[in-house]
Amino acid sequence: MKLVVLGLSLSSAWGNGHATTFRALLRAFAKRGHDILFLERDVPWYCNNRDIADPDYCQLEFYSSLEDLKRWDGEIAAADAVIVGSYVPEGVEVGRYVQKIAQGVTAFYDIDTPVTLAKLERDDFEYLSPRVIPGYDVYLSFTGGPTLRRIERQYGSPAARALYCSVDPDKYPALDVPKKWDLTYLGTYSDDRQPTLEKLLIEPARRLPNLRFCVAGPQYPDNIDCPANVERIEHLPPSEHAAFYNASRYTLNVTRADMIAAGWSPSVRLFEAASCATPVISDRWDGIEDVLTPGREIVIADTTEEVVERLSGSEDASALGRAARTRIMAAHTADHRAAELEQYIEEAAGKVVSDRKREKPVEFGRERIALVTGGAGFIGSNLCERLLDEGARVVCLDNFQTGRRSNIVHLEANPRFEVVEHDVIDELPQWFRMRGTKFTHIYHLACAASPPHYQADPEHTMLTNVMGTRNMLRLAEELGARLLLTSTSEVYGDPEVHPQQEDYRGWVSCTGPRACYDEGKRAAETLAFDFLRAGRADVRVARIFNTYGPRMRCDDGRVVSNYICQAIEGADVTIYGDGSQTRSFCYVDDLVEGLCRLMDSESAVGMPVNLGNPNELTVGNLADLVIEMTGSSSRKVHEPLPVDDPRRRKPNIARAQELLGWEPTVELRRGLESAIAWFSQAGNRNIEEDRIDVPLTVAAE
Repeated sequence: MKLVVLGLSLSSAWGNGHATTFRALLRAFAKRGHDILFLERDVPWYCNNRDIADPDYCQLEFYSSLEDLKRWDGEIAAADAVIVGSYVPEGVEVGRYVQKIAQGVTAFYDIDTPVTLAKLERDDFEYLSPRVIPGYDVYLSFTGGPTLRRIERQYGSPAARALYCSVDPDKYPALDVPKKWDLTYLGTYSDDRQPTLEKLLIEPARRLPNLRFCVAGPQYPDNIDCPANVERIEHLPPSEHAAFYNASRYTLNVTRADMIAAGWSPSVRLFEAASCATPVISDRWDGIEDVLTPGREIVIADTTEEVVERLSGSEDASALGRAARTRIMAAHTADHRAAELEQYIEEAAGKVVSDRKREKPVEFGRERIALVTGGAGFIGSNLCERLLDEGARVVCLDNFQTGRRSNIVHLEANPRFEVVEHDVIDELPQWFRMRGTKFTHIYHLACAASPPHYQADPEHTMLTNVMGTRNMLRLAEELGARLLLTSTSEVYGDPEVHPQQEDYRGWVSCTGPRACYDEGKRAAETLAFDFLRAGRADVRVARIFNTYGPRMRCDDGRVVSNYICQAIEGADVTIYGDGSQTRSFCYVDDLVEGLCRLMDSESAVGMPVNLGNPNELTVGNLADLVIEMTGSSSRKVHEPLPVDDPRRRKPNIARAQELLGWEPTVELRRGLESAIAWFSQAGNRNIEEDRIDVPLTVAAE
């Protein structure tokens, strides 16, 4: 493709990190076969301090004013993509000009995202303004995490994507050279960084006069009180960075205050030092573990004492440096960033084409990339199948505590389907977060949903609902994905209101044996709506009533599966209580249709939605129907009603009908025929390999 970049500077690395960032990225981008034109405003500061003049990976040209920039109208109009960088002089006007004449993708590359957003909050529109942001097809950000969603929600960016800085490993190799300093720092002076530099380098130097320190970078005031063992280097050209890092026993990473507040803002110096296998001591900020693992690949220090202890020890830090270099080579080289940039441009290009062809643009111009937690379960596996049939890419995440591999084995040959074994209680593994999957939709179904299963480990059930939901909400926040939480009719408890509608607050026992599930789901809803109110995640919440169909488990405690399995085996059909308690049974295909409509709804925001069949039936009558349809000789036997088992359960689905245009269509007898046919295959009733040895009861879902 043909790419035009208007950046702060490519020619001079004096006093800015933009030049080294652009150099590494564009060199790697050119290696992928693309043509690049870099247009730099000709200003005195950089004009007088240039360290490259004719790069071999792109065409470098200068312009003197916005009017002079128009000499390049033809190149900008014909380019496949045009990128405007942060801090470009007259950046707002340059952005408007580019958006007006460019025919391809337009992007803003923010190498200072937290600083930029802080400036916008102060109405400081030095190089970007809120009105210009929506006009860029994609906002490329040095900061990832929740900030991306903020850029989309608050400022209207069609697509905000993380494009971290990176390193050219050929220019930052690991060298076997003598160590000249014990701790170094490389960076331009900044008021907000200086207190951390004082705490983590200057004060340790005072306490350790026998060790050697160095601070390299311009614009430091003369009145800074540095001890004699701190060497100062006013300017260190990029060509000398690798030698500087390799001569350092440790180097320090100091993050600007705005970037600490935002998190997920790794600096280019972090990548460069790690590429040299130089052990890094860093201040603390959210998201650092996504880049380097604390304690194994980087040292996190909060106090002077921690740095002094580290420097005073005899520990060989070379293993730390080697581990950091391995991590950088695997995920953070310029080649990785160039591939990401290419992907983002192609995604945006698809949206541009779609916008020209459609009256309504599709969301972000992206295909649906769905994460389904609990995807090997009864409902989850049916949902995965539906999404694949619609052309989505699907990642099924399941710990296989109650989900079954047999539910999804037929999907594994599909190249758009992937299975990840993981428990949502735990943080997502680093390899999973770092591999670049950008989920557009998260269907959060993970949790044992029947009494014998969720009561088998009530602590795990509660944590799945609270910690697991928080982890998925944070992932949705980080990626800008929409999340659908599957809650339950159990939030209504043993209801005093009939039928149950969404504004009924329920009659739940918070101390009974079902509370781990009932209260867990209530807490999960609370988290979801808190994230929504805070603008942190786009969520939908479904309250699921009794559901049945193929891929249920015989031991799941649901009344339909209990009766069918017992009837087929000719065993006694167990009815708990006198059989007069009622349920409303929804076939799984109807439920999946409701979930898909709810996920895509723009109307059902900020409210739970009941999904279930409003046709009420006693469990005694259901037993009679199943025995009749299976032709079984089973007899009905009665057992005591379990504690807190609801007497009546029937959804009011007026909200789903109004907002989603949804209501069940599969009649009970037809749905039972399908379920009976599935359970009639002996293999679908064989659950010995993962049976939970808990007495069966009547489940609500």
